[in-house]
Amino acid sequence: MGFNLTGRRVFSSRSALLHRMIMLTLAASILPTILVGISSYLFSTSTLQNEVNRAHVQLLENTSATIDRDLQNMQDSTLQMLFHPVFANEALQRGIKGNEFEFNLQVSQFFSTFQYNHKQILDISMYIKDNYLLSSSYGLFKIAPVYDHNRLNEAMVSPKELEWTNTVFRIRENEEASGVTFICKLPLQAPNPIGLMLVRIDQKLFQDSLQRSTVYPGQMTVIVDQVGKTVAASSAFMLPSELLQTIRHRNISDHKLNYSWNNRDYLVTTLTSPYTGWQYIDLIPTQELNAKSAGIGVITAVVLVVVLLLALVLTLLGTKWIYRPIANLMNYLNREASLGNDEGEDEMGYLKLSWQALKHETRQLQHQLSMQQPMLRESFVMQMMHGHYLHYTQSELEQLFMRYGLPHETRFAVFIMAYDKSGPDNGKFFDQDQDLVIFAMKNIIMDMLQPNARSFLGITVNCLNDQLAVLLWHHTEADNQAADETLGAWENSVKVFVEELRHLLANYLRLPVTAGLGGGTSEIANLPLAYRQALTALTSRLVVGGEQVIAPDNDFLKSNEGYRYPIELERHYEESLKQGDLQESERMLHEFSKYVIGATHVAKVIQMSYTQLLGTTIRTMYLLGIEPDTVFKGEEPYDYLRRFQNMDDLNRWFLQHLITPIVQFVRNKTFVEHEQIIDKVTAFIHDNYHHDISQDQCARNFGVSRTHLSKLFKKFKHIAFSDYLTQIRMEKAKELLSETHIPVADISERVGYLHTQNFIRVFKKMEGITPGQFREERE
Repeated sequence: MGFNLTGRRVFSSRSALLHRMIMLTLAASILPTILVGISSYLFSTSTLQNEVNRAHVQLLENTSATIDRDLQNMQDSTLQMLFHPVFANEALQRGIKGNEFEFNLQVSQFFSTFQYNHKQILDISMYIKDNYLLSSSYGLFKIAPVYDHNRLNEAMVSPKELEWTNTVFRIRENEEASGVTFICKLPLQAPNPIGLMLVRIDQKLFQDSLQRSTVYPGQMTVIVDQVGKTVAASSAFMLPSELLQTIRHRNISDHKLNYSWNNRDYLVTTLTSPYTGWQYIDLIPTQELNAKSAGIGVITAVVLVVVLLLALVLTLLGTKWIYRPIANLMNYLNREASLGNDEGEDEMGYLKLSWQALKHETRQLQHQLSMQQPMLRESFVMQMMHGHYLHYTQSELEQLFMRYGLPHETRFAVFIMAYDKSGPDNGKFFDQDQDLVIFAMKNIIMDMLQPNARSFLGITVNCLNDQLAVLLWHHTEADNQAADETLGAWENSVKVFVEELRHLLANYLRLPVTAGLGGGTSEIANLPLAYRQALTALTSRLVVGGEQVIAPDNDFLKSNEGYRYPIELERHYEESLKQGDLQESERMLHEFSKYVIGATHVAKVIQMSYTQLLGTTIRTMYLLGIEPDTVFKGEEPYDYLRRFQNMDDLNRWFLQHLITPIVQFVRNKTFVEHEQIIDKVTAFIHDNYHHDISQDQCARNFGVSRTHLSKLFKKFKHIAFSDYLTQIRMEKAKELLSETHIPVADISERVGYLHTQNFIRVFKKMEGITPGQFREERE
């Protein structure tokens, strides 16, 4: 059946499951997508910040290395100058004590040349302890006027021979000099230095390097010494003391710090120079830093929106596609079941109710099956003994026996019990009590075959011709003992048991009871042969006499051993009766008569063969549901058989009193059944023409084949199934076109056409005009 996912159907009251499926699928697709998008954005921004931090650390390292290299070069140049003989210990002693003017002039020339070659030097001075200070910028001063002479003396006693300091030695008190000074004791490597060499550096050297490392607007870089004093800065600002304390208390290896200052967030990056011990501090505004992350955020948001829209579309389409089988199942249940959904339950609730109803019906069927199991076993055993499974392989037969709970690896025997009405007048039953007699005989035999009572087990089958067939086998505990016996000895024990059983039945019923015994066998495939032997032995009671157990090897049967009963003709005859074929049944009767007359001239054998055929006919009547009394009018059919003197009268009696009534009954029954099927199919079409129904579906619903349904339609309706369905749909369509103003597309759907063009084409083919033209003519 087709399924049109229109809005009206998808969001109907019975689509709660679809709604939940859509919401769940949306949640399962959108929430992870959003989480992945946000996680990707956070990860990318975090990665970007880490990369920026590493880049700035690297930039600070490069800046520090550049400044350290310049300072190192300047230090090396200063030391190289101090290795000149002029600054040796002896020369310094002579210059101080001897011609001081000439010595200072020579030193001043060295200072001028050195400062000329190093533009970053603002001033170079030589300090002689407690004597004088010679400066390249200020000239020669005696020590007393020098403002910082005490600090110079302190530097003299410093344990360090040379160092860079963030300080300036002032000559005058009001001097505003600043910078970085390189201090070296004179003479070099002397145990008792007599002075200091002071080289003051221009701060521009530091500021230029710091400004080159500035990338973002508002970025600030500062260098502080070991005591927290600013060495240089990229711009004029005062580093907060709290920040400096925070940096000092953090791990030296951690270069990253977030800091808020003046209502602005900064990413702080720090680095300590291994050469000078100074700390480089870089402050970048977080807003400027995240400006690049904003672009990533926009791209992520756009990608996320596109993915969400795509997920939404795919979710809706995929959910509807997945829901399609459920919708088809719901439509099928709505059409096939009478169970309503008025309480507002969703699809699963509706299916639960249907499943509970199905389970209840299953339990009922299982109960019925358990009740019918004995009858099914009896039916199987009867069909097995009649040879209906001769074409099965040994393994297939064994599987069938196991299915019905029967053994297949043991010894079997078959015997048939029958009673005669010509017994004494003091019998317990009347002539019309045949069914009661058979019922009593069957119960007695079943009691005798109980596992705890005898070493034999078996199953008793009503042959529906006043005879009982019994399939006999050994009890499980007796199998080992039976295996040691020869087949002949085992057959004798079976014969003794059957004689005991026959005697018990005769005494209870007070009727003559005869048993026909078949040969024993260990092969289940030989059971039909054993049954025919038992049936032949029982039939021979007309010759050898009744009220005994007749073995298959009695003298009469041995004398007619060349005669074989035509079981194939009998089976064909039985099938012709079941199908209601009078002509074929009559032909099979004549073929049977011709075979019997041609095979033997012994009257008793001929009478036995017809007696067996009569038993088969009576059994067929029972199977077809025909009550024998309605055919025989209370008379005993076997008495008719004994009175006939020639074959023509016998065949005529079979045809008139047996075959013709049976065939007529079958034909009447078949006609009524076929008529009922057609009535049900046409009613189904009238009720469901608006659905997508087919001939195959109707055939399955009513238990017939598609070909058989087609033949029945042509027989009773004189029209094909598809033409009848189209005719009903067109009649309903014309009614809607004439009496309503419903659009043609909706009418098409209401009469079972999923595509409007197909409806218009069929309507025009049937009526010669389109639906629109038909409506205009009616208006």
